Formats: sequence, structure tokens, C-alpha cells
Amino acid sequence: MYSQLAFFNPAGHHSTVILYRYFASQVFLTMFAVAGVVLAVATAWRFSGYLDEAAQGLLTQDILFLIIAYRLPGFLELVIPISFFLSIMLVYGRLWADSEMVVLQACGFSDRRLLITTLVLAFLVMLLTAFVTLYLKPMGDAKVEDLFNEQRSMTEFDTLVPGRFQTLRTGKRVTYTEELTDEGELDTVFISEFRSTGFQKPKEVVTVIAESGHSARDENGDRFLVLRNGKRFSGTPGRGDYQVVEYEEYGQLIERERNLEPHYRRGAIPTLTLAQSPNPILIAELQWRLSLVVIVPIIALVAVPLSKVNPRQGRYTRLAPGMLFCILYIVSLSAARSAVEKEQLPIGTGMLTIHTIFFVVMVGFFHLDKLGRPFGALISMFRRKSYAPA
Repeated sequence: MYSQLAFFNPAGHHSTVILYRYFASQVFLTMFAVAGVVLAVATAWRFSGYLDEAAQGLLTQDILFLIIAYRLPGFLELVIPISFFLSIMLVYGRLWADSEMVVLQACGFSDRRLLITTLVLAFLVMLLTAFVTLYLKPMGDAKVEDLFNEQRSMTEFDTLVPGRFQTLRTGKRVTYTEELTDEGELDTVFISEFRSTGFQKPKEVVTVIAESGHSARDENGDRFLVLRNGKRFSGTPGRGDYQVVEYEEYGQLIERERNLEPHYRRGAIPTLTLAQSPNPILIAELQWRLSLVVIVPIIALVAVPLSKVNPRQGRYTRLAPGMLFCILYIVSLSAARSAVEKEQLPIGTGMLTIHTIFFVVMVGFFHLDKLGRPFGALISMFRRKSYAPA
């Protein structure tokens, strides 16, 4: 790449287009690579949690990949800005470390044009972040909430996995079946349940085994597991007064009829609905979503002076302070969001204060970079004099 950049004048229009394409391709390729790695790690970690819930019978296996797909925008809303910042740091840092940026400046590519190029790239990333944060993420969260609401209305019979002992959410009943057909027929059923017999009295254990069974509802809407050809054992552990009953057909209550109201978290509420709400919690959520878009140009501009490294220092020298800046920015926004929810900060200017502070810090980075140049030249002059022969 050094030879490609060294032999043309960046002042021309054609050269400007070539440079812009080069910067765009390098920055976006690096951004997608970083985002892909982070997204893969986050997705694998979250998927393992859902697998554990499915193994416990809290979720059905057929919705796991749907949940992960709907959760992706939620991962991306933070991954995109941070990966964009890191890509600028890495690409620009490599250009400075390999002296390619020095060649560009010698040919007329000024700091102003570098900032304009960076802002154009940041504008494109802002559009992508806005689409993900303001539209895709709430829609995905709403889909996930619909799936979870559907799961909450299901019983352990609906989430039953053949060949596995599964515990009811209350922890008072264990259910097992050897086989489960698509029609809902069970083969070789085992159910053990703790039942309270009164206040401060020992709990009764009821164990039911059956050759087969199926699910059914009565006229009241209550759901039963109808078991066939089995035995029922009931009694208190430690006593010898167990009762054993053989039956041809036995109904085991699974769940009484209930009407569950759909529950949606604030992250699943559409952005337009948030904009029309006077609720401080929803206003804070709206400001948080907009803030994730606003941070893109600020952290992109901060990356420009931070990426300027000496060839002897290496391209990764300033990654740590850059990441510290991003972390402080996001943590400050999160704290401001909580303060707006509790009305500890003015609702109108809640998170705007944080953006203003970090914008001033960003401007300060540029001034420090300019002020540091004469001091660097002065230090270099004294070094040359100290090594000069007497």
C-alpha cells in the first residue's frame, strides 16, 4: 500500500476518491472483523444460558435459535460503535506506524481532510446504528417478549424432554417420560410431587407411575395429564403409612386456567411510543437509544489524535487509553440514564450534559496534540545537542 499512496497528489479529485475508498474499505473491513468476533463470543455465551434453561424445561428447544436471532440487534447496538472506534484506531495507527500517513501529509493530505473523511465514515455508521438501535432492537426485543410470554403460559408438559427428569418451576414436582410422540402421547410416565398437608406439618409425597398418558382439558379450562394403567403412592417420608392405589385411568392436575397479561420490558417498546410518553423511565430509555447514535462521531473524532503514534512506539500503543475513554463514556451515559429515571437529573438535558462533557474532552485531545508538537521538537533539539561532539 505504501507504493500506491506515495506517487500521486491527493489534492486532485480522482486521488481524493481513491483515498476515500481506501480509508472506507480498510476501516469497514476492520470494523466488521472486530464486530464479528465480539458478536460471536457474546452470542455463544448467551446461547449457552438458553440451552441450560431448555435443559431445565423452562424453554422449548425449537425457539432457541429464534431468540438468539431476535437478540442480535441488542448485541449490535453497542458492538457497532465500539468496533468502529477500534477500527479507526487500528487502521490509522498502522498508517502512522508505517509512515504512510506522513507520506500523505507531504503530498498535501491535511489533517482537515482526514477529519472530513473520518466524519463521512462516522455518518454512515451513525445511520446503521440508528437503524439498529431505534428500530431493529425494539422490534427484536418485542419478538423475544412474545416468545417468553408464550413460554410462561406453557406447563412442564409442553416443555417435557423425553428421557430427562424435569422439575416444575416451583421445585415441588418432578416429571419424567421415556417417550413423547408428536401427538402428545406419553409412554412410561413418572411423577413425584411434594404436597403440604398443613401449617408446620410434614409434607406428603405423592408418586405416580403409569404405562402411558396424554394431556386433556376439562370444562373449566383446567389442564390434566390423563394417565393409564399405573399406581399412585402417597405418604409422609419416615412413616410406614403409605397408601398404594392401582388405577386404569388417573387425572393429574397440571395447571389451572389463567389469563396472563402480556408483559413487555421498556427495551421492547417502539421508539415512537417512547417519544410520546411523559414517563421519566421511558424518556430515559429514549435518550439512551439516541445517545448510542450520538456517541459515534464523538468517539470517531477522538480516535484520530489517539491513533497518531510514533513508528518506534507501535500501532497499539494508545489502544488502552482509547478503550478507557469509550468505557467511561458509556458508563457515564448509563449512570445518567439511571439518574433521569429517578428524576435526579433534568429530563430535558439529562444525557445531553454527558455528551457535552465528552465533546469538550474530544476537543481537548486535538489541542493537546497541537500543543505537544513544539515541545516534541524542543526535546528533539536538546537530544541532538547532547549527542553532538564536543
